[in-house]
Amino acid sequence: MTATDACWWLNTWKKLDNEWEAISSRGQKQLANAADSLQKTTYFSGEHRGTLSCCESLHYRVSSRLWELAHRCSTRLEEEVKDLAEIYLRMQRLILDTPTKQLTEKRRQRYEAILLEVLAMYQHELMAKSLIAAGIFETFNHDVLTMYLASWQMQPHINRQRLQELETLIRNDAYYCA
Repeated sequence: MTATDACWWLNTWKKLDNEWEAISSRGQKQLANAADSLQKTTYFSGEHRGTLSCCESLHYRVSSRLWELAHRCSTRLEEEVKDLAEIYLRMQRLILDTPTKQLTEKRRQRYEAILLEVLAMYQHELMAKSLIAAGIFETFNHDVLTMYLASWQMQPHINRQRLQELETLIRNDAYYCA
């Protein structure tokens, strides 16, 4: 019996994790574009206007296009967050799936406990990404926007090392309990 035979959710979760990564990557691009546009709008205000200070109509056109781009990217970012939420819900439904092989109650509970630990990571990461997407227009501070980008990219709530350890535990469990 292989690990994927014993642990009914492992293969499906791995596919969902790949989808999560692809969506997260697209979201990161939207976040970067929105943050870049927001930063550029701050350069067109006050003393930063430079040579554009004498040309009000050009300043208005540039500024409005940057805001328009930021809003478009923000809308797309919110769509990516919704897609991540859908992936999370599909991961969550794995707990309801019935094991394909007959497992002892202790083993089934162990696999469910592992899945719950995994789900908690994704739940926290989804919450962080939701807050970032909702708060993108709340700040124009370069450092905060950089922190948003870094947090989105690094996904600090998803502990990849721990996920690898859990997968190894499942594989070893399947090997030794076969």
